[in-house]
Amino acid sequence: MALPQLITRDHIQAGLVIAGEHSQQPDAGLLGPGSVCWQLMRENLVTLAQGRIVLLSLADSRLSQLFASSHDVVQRMHHTQVFMLKLVFGNQDQALLTLDSPHLRRKTLFDVEDSGTLLYALTAWVDSCLMLYQEVIEPLNTALQERLFEETMLIAQVLGIAQQRLPEHWHAHRRWWERRLSHNGPISDRRRQLGHHLIREQGYPGRLPYGDYLPLASFQVPEHLRQMFRLPQADLDAHRLYQRQTRKLMDITRHLPMRLRYQPAYHEASQRLSGRARADLATRLLNRWWTGQSDLVNSGWSIPKVDRLPSVSY
Repeated sequence: MALPQLITRDHIQAGLVIAGEHSQQPDAGLLGPGSVCWQLMRENLVTLAQGRIVLLSLADSRLSQLFASSHDVVQRMHHTQVFMLKLVFGNQDQALLTLDSPHLRRKTLFDVEDSGTLLYALTAWVDSCLMLYQEVIEPLNTALQERLFEETMLIAQVLGIAQQRLPEHWHAHRRWWERRLSHNGPISDRRRQLGHHLIREQGYPGRLPYGDYLPLASFQVPEHLRQMFRLPQADLDAHRLYQRQTRKLMDITRHLPMRLRYQPAYHEASQRLSGRARADLATRLLNRWWTGQSDLVNSGWSIPKVDRLPSVSY
């Protein structure tokens, strides 16, 4: 096994510099509303992808060390979602404060010290969201997938991974990811039982109105992981159930009003870009329900006064 390439504080500081330099329009944030990440992450549907992310995280020997219990898994997934929402939809200052906060990062899947595991965690998150988005909403063409790769590599750099440790292009990244998925190595009984308990017994993530992830699981993870986590057989009956669940998700997504279909953080960011200092009441209430925080990425209320930059008008 190759020695891990450790991420130091200098790497994290270099990532902050990259994030600051890349934000040409500070109020639009790191990526901006024209990015593919905005297109994917705004969908409430992709919270279902956390089921696949849990299984892929438990399949990795280093990443799975973050999980002592099922409660730890649920908490880390929640904090990682909030972290990503702030990073994607926040303005420049919010993204920088999020990246520079050891306290916030320590609660997420990104609380790892080697670049390979960090890239695995980030890719698992983005790839799982992409897979669900393409199966339920619409497929992305090659050009958009390459743009998503570039945005993912930018996030990897701002998280502290040096550019020379990243894949050079989209095809190299896909080959690396396929190798990682096919060579996860043996899984301990504890990790196997944890995944089985969360997905099969608890129905994680199980967010309204989308239901459980289990009907999709057997067809979204490699076969060896399906067997290790004792997921249902990928037979004809299971495939029919998978198709019914996919059609159900399509119908739900198509009929939901935009207020409920898209993440409250997306609405909050859109209102920020339109000039509002704070999101409207409905957005704040939905934010509270989804993330536990009323104000997430508005123009300044969510930033503590002691952390606000003196040169920026809030």
